[in-house]
Amino acid sequence: MSYIIEIKSVVDTALSELNDAKAAGKIQSNPVSEDSFLCRWVAQSAKRQRFDPIVVKDLTSWVQQGRSMGKNANIKGQMEHIAAVYHDQFPEGDEHAPIMLSQFDDLLTDLEENDWMVHTDQEISRKMRVISDGQSSFVANKADLDKSFNEAGELVKPLSVYVRGKESWFIEAFLARGLLATKVTDYKSIIKYHGEYKFWPRNQANCLVVLPESLKA
Repeated sequence: MSYIIEIKSVVDTALSELNDAKAAGKIQSNPVSEDSFLCRWVAQSAKRQRFDPIVVKDLTSWVQQGRSMGKNANIKGQMEHIAAVYHDQFPEGDEHAPIMLSQFDDLLTDLEENDWMVHTDQEISRKMRVISDGQSSFVANKADLDKSFNEAGELVKPLSVYVRGKESWFIEAFLARGLLATKVTDYKSIIKYHGEYKFWPRNQANCLVVLPESLKA
């Protein structure tokens, strides 16, 4: 099962059934009632195994957020954001154009023009540190680059990159070049103080991508 298709199904179904419940007068149209409904909805969906196991992590996370944060979990807002991003990037099913080396190179140029320190010409086999005096930095393992892009310049294997900078900014920079990324870790990666993010062939990640704010509903 494609994660993309299934996560779209989850959020579309949840928001549709929320709207049906409001139209039927079963719940009031306010943030507290809506998030209470969605907290119950995700808990019941997980318990009944309503969706493919590939999205269980997302359902479980929402259940935990609802229990610990209540209305502040803003599950409706999260679902609307996911729906907006995934329907924008995957308007039909899970199809997406190939990710090309030229897009990656354009991203590096964009980062350098915005005063980022960029390292892509070194093979990384052990934990290392990048000295940048506070400058934002972007690192990719040369060996991984050579393996992830084929002779035609298409990304055919997931590619890890290591980033230190303002996430909201570089996620938008990725998006501007047609790239979506998943987050592996915030900062504890093989590159000290850098978060690990991953690009996927045709943006077809098997888990939730970091959601660009510009595509927020």
